[in-house]
Amino acid sequence: MSSVAGTAARVFRTVAELVEDGRGIECLVFSSRGRSLAARLDLLREIERKLPWVPVILVADREIAIAPVLSRVKVADLVWFEDVGRQLAPRIEAACGAAALLQLAEKIRWSGAPPALRAAIVHSLRQARDTPIRNVKELAAAVGCSSVTLFQQFQARARGRTTLNRFLGALSILRAQQLQATGAKWKDVSAQLGVPRETLRRKAKRWPGCNLLELERIPPDQLLAAFASEHFAPLLDATGSDPDGRSPFADAPPSPSG
Repeated sequence: MSSVAGTAARVFRTVAELVEDGRGIECLVFSSRGRSLAARLDLLREIERKLPWVPVILVADREIAIAPVLSRVKVADLVWFEDVGRQLAPRIEAACGAAALLQLAEKIRWSGAPPALRAAIVHSLRQARDTPIRNVKELAAAVGCSSVTLFQQFQARARGRTTLNRFLGALSILRAQQLQATGAKWKDVSAQLGVPRETLRRKAKRWPGCNLLELERIPPDQLLAAFASEHFAPLLDATGSDPDGRSPFADAPPSPSG
């Protein structure tokens, strides 16, 4: 399992050992064969309580009744043992990307941005882990704010380095690439996001400036870093940079689960 997860993977034997190094963990893979999973749910719940900001990928046998399990614990993703070789690595990458968006959400939540804009950006970053907000009108309705107010506050904050429409479009592209990396076809990605494939193509052409085939070839961490630099960093303070000059991902407070 660790060889599939990558060279940086580590194996933990106890929750205490895991918690001790919890801040350095980007994603946790929890595997359990057969019916023994039901007996280990307390362990999963303990991990969720003590490391709520770490996404957990559950690896289990297909023949078990998984619905009762998922109703009692929260996991970021599910992979069957038979699919580990093909699916685990891209699922880990996607989970790490989602966790990074939560870090950015916490960054902006503690920033000096106006309250309405702060709430909108936090909501859009959190929502992008599942189904991204499609446009400013939808975002304004979700946070109970005027579209004009969000436009104006974003424009004043970013000072022309990006726009709210581009920010939301880039989040859609991040999520689209995550879904495609797990093996989904672009038509299925479009259906899951609720936008036509042609719309995805246009968004990708706008940012990062490529077609969908080229988008598949961009390393996910590179795309995420580009998003953070081009579309998120301008929001951190009025000058478009973090006051201490650090990366947007540096020392973000741990995010609550969900």
